[in-house]
Amino acid sequence: MNDNNSLLAASSRVALAAFLHDLGKFAERAAPVDISNDRLASHLTQYCPFRENRFHSHRHAAWTALMFDQIEQFAPDLIKGDATPFASRQGDSDITDSLINASAMHHRPETFLQWMIATADRVASGFEREEFERYNEGEDKTDTGRNHYQARQLTIFEQIRLNQAGPDKDTITKLDWRYPLKQMSPASIFPVKRGGYEPDSDAPAKAEYRELWESFLAQMEAIPRSHRQQWSLWLDHFDSAWQSFTHAIPSATAFGVKPDVSLYDHSKTTAALATALWRWHEAHAQTDAEAAKLLKNRSDWDEKKFLLVQGDFFGIQDFIFSDGAQTTKSAARLLRGRSFQVSLFTEIAALKILEACALPPTSQITNAAGKFLIVAPNTPAIREALAACRSELNDWFLEHSFGQAGLGLVGKTASCNDFLKGNFETLLKELFSDLERAKLKRFDLIQRQSAVFDAAYPNGACKYNGRLPADNAENEDAALSRDQIKLGTQLARQDRILVLRAAPPVQGSNIISLETAIFGYQVAFTKDEEISGKFGALAASGQLVRCWDFSLPENLADGLWHGYARRYINAYVPRFSENDSWSSEKYGRWEDEVEFDPRFSQGKTLNHIACEDRTPITNREGWQGQVALLTLKGDVDDLGKIFQQGLKAPTFAKMAALSRQLNAFFAIWLPAYCQTHFPNTYTVFAGGDDFFLIGPWRSTQQLAVDMAEHFKTFVAENPDIHFSAGMVMSKPGLPIHTLATQAEEALDKAKGKGKNALTLFSERVTWQEWPKLEAAQAELTRLGETYRLSTGYVYGLLHLINLATDCANPEAPMWRSRFAYRTRRYVVDKLKPEQRSSAQTQLATALGERGIGELGSKFRIPLFNYFYRQR
Repeated sequence: MNDNNSLLAASSRVALAAFLHDLGKFAERAAPVDISNDRLASHLTQYCPFRENRFHSHRHAAWTALMFDQIEQFAPDLIKGDATPFASRQGDSDITDSLINASAMHHRPETFLQWMIATADRVASGFEREEFERYNEGEDKTDTGRNHYQARQLTIFEQIRLNQAGPDKDTITKLDWRYPLKQMSPASIFPVKRGGYEPDSDAPAKAEYRELWESFLAQMEAIPRSHRQQWSLWLDHFDSAWQSFTHAIPSATAFGVKPDVSLYDHSKTTAALATALWRWHEAHAQTDAEAAKLLKNRSDWDEKKFLLVQGDFFGIQDFIFSDGAQTTKSAARLLRGRSFQVSLFTEIAALKILEACALPPTSQITNAAGKFLIVAPNTPAIREALAACRSELNDWFLEHSFGQAGLGLVGKTASCNDFLKGNFETLLKELFSDLERAKLKRFDLIQRQSAVFDAAYPNGACKYNGRLPADNAENEDAALSRDQIKLGTQLARQDRILVLRAAPPVQGSNIISLETAIFGYQVAFTKDEEISGKFGALAASGQLVRCWDFSLPENLADGLWHGYARRYINAYVPRFSENDSWSSEKYGRWEDEVEFDPRFSQGKTLNHIACEDRTPITNREGWQGQVALLTLKGDVDDLGKIFQQGLKAPTFAKMAALSRQLNAFFAIWLPAYCQTHFPNTYTVFAGGDDFFLIGPWRSTQQLAVDMAEHFKTFVAENPDIHFSAGMVMSKPGLPIHTLATQAEEALDKAKGKGKNALTLFSERVTWQEWPKLEAAQAELTRLGETYRLSTGYVYGLLHLINLATDCANPEAPMWRSRFAYRTRRYVVDKLKPEQRSSAQTQLATALGERGIGELGSKFRIPLFNYFYRQR
């Protein structure tokens, strides 16, 4: 094993020790019954502070040591062989500095390794010295009177304030929302109202924990045994398992601390900080008792020991929506493939940096929407490795995309004190600022001898991306585009990604390999769990670097853990089913484009999706309704302010939690919701804080409204957190780049006057106003059916809207008299005498006063929807 692999294994052991330092919080609250009182008492004496000579506090530390063997049996070998940097538990050696002791002694640290994890624990929480001392002496009870069994996790979203005039949420008694204590699923990431949920006695509270604990231990068996032979591979799987079962467990319940950070987020940030700390001290040969003393006294907490590495994929939209001669023909597959490639590039770029720095997967704190953050040690070797990675990534993107896309990479030094509550806000702003500057220094072009590409097109331009040279004269395409088509075809059929060191593509009937190596790694896909689980030889040799599960849940309640590391980078893809074959006539001239065989779950083209809102014509054969698409683009409003100003006392763990949870709404819930309720909508991309969807023109409007309503619940009904959206209706066949540009313009208009709004048919409407439009739509539909309103009459209302809303026209007030005249003419000419009076009154009220009078130009939305449904 080479030095880098040995360093990675040692770093992974440090990461695991820190990652599980609060394992006891999970285990103790589950109250296992198979622990003897004598054994528990001895562990309490060894690991827990003794208060006032009468009780042990922070009993979870004892439970961490007690339960470590429950995890150990599923982990890489921690007993035999190398245990560096911890003391071996074999033979008669002193095991004071064993991995278990380093993990469990964080409330009574003595040695350097114990103080290293204890320091990371404090830094992740942002504790000032005095604040930590109070916390360390406190009881396991929150300000609501709930103890550590009963308290359920608060949501950070409820506490964010951008408007100082908003309601006060500073105290825990004013916070109404809690996360359900359940395994992670698309449904369980939503908070629920505290009343009626948070238990007020220990028995039901413990029972809920016990069920989760037993499920967690049972599911640990799902990690392939062969993957235990490689630390980083196994730890990546375990990270996802721990997230799935601890995402809603409060990490702190003592001394009135708000339980608003999950055990997972605290564990992850502590592991990343501890790993970087150990690596810095190891590189500087400062791992003795003196180093422990400095950590204890905080004498060296101003030393810049950390390097926060940020990556940002730029040019995402240009990359996804690039045009070629035949882009439209394969639009759906290209969209799927390119969108997935963006996520794949970002994940593998982060992996590249982790491996170059010999860091475990737990050092990667965030990765969403083309951005990632890695905590590394601030050493010369790491800075050199980062510079080499930056150069290699730049070269790859210049070669394969001609600068169309790239990845900015910056490093920010930080000290332990920078993470404390009084300082972290400044550090966070500097991180955002560094990333913005990186966007202006793409590819380090100033340092390059030439900024002009030496490009040749002997086979012409790629037909899917006109900027790339074709490498195949017969097919006129490029390898990167062929991979995109392959991805777009296979994503609906595959569930796992295999990332391997550069080698000939993996062969097999159930394996799909990409043609282009990505940053030196070979990427393959497989669906069969048995196939991917049998790569034991590849795992043992280090050839298999990562194995990621990107499958979509079957339903909103489906758990997300399936034995492999999760990456939430897949989009929902509409596929044909047997039901579509029964109504295939609605596809018109595109009916013959596909064979309706549900066994193959073939993806729908945009042409077919455009037909999905058509309905059978009553009383005769045929289908009615406009054949059209709706492009929906949106993002969270004021995201920068939310992160930089929203929290009163931000910490590293809270920042990580906020990023992860916000990403979960779009990357986890939205694709699952589309699959369950809107199966004809493409999630082109969804993650971080934004989304881009294409679906049938009418139902996608309802999807947008549903998203806004669910997002309101997701953020605990906080009026300061919302998103805006732009919607553009178009016929199928328009270039994708055109759709993207129009949707972006619509989104800009939605954000133009106060945000928290949508734009449709060029009309800006707030989400609060939408119910009025829905009511107007329903009333217009009823009146149309009751009185068989003609197209001419309804179309004439558009002209009256133009008149009524033209403030510069002195005739504007005359719209009412003209409306009354046109309506009277219609009811007299078209309706029976006994209907006329009632019709006149209803039309005047619904279409006149409530429609044009109250809604003004926004009434165009119900009118257009009415027209397009009749076509």
